[in-house]
Amino acid sequence: MSTSAESSKKWLEDKNPSNEEVFSIIQKLEARIEAWQGDDEEIQGSIDAALVLQTHLDSLSTSTEEVANTPVSNLDTSNLIPDVAPIQLEQTVKDQTFASLKSQLGITITK
Repeated sequence: MSTSAESSKKWLEDKNPSNEEVFSIIQKLEARIEAWQGDDEEIQGSIDAALVLQTHLDSLSTSTEEVANTPVSNLDTSNLIPDVAPIQLEQTVKDQTFASLKSQLGITITK
């Protein structure tokens, strides 16, 4: 069986090799490609296979890096005031406080 992109894809699917095994095959393919003295067309299958395997490794390392670089969120969803209900303000107090904030910020809102 000749080496090609299809054969490397099938090998990845059937064998589910470790990263080390894929890297080892890439090194062997690179050595074969560098030592090749014949027509470029005859070695193209090995080049395509090496590209498929390298892309496979790159995609694995990218997804691993993304997971590793994702910050862990420690969201506190507990009540701000545990075991106590917040106080209820009268509407006039709310309106006065809001008007005070608007004037401090220089905002004018008309109804």
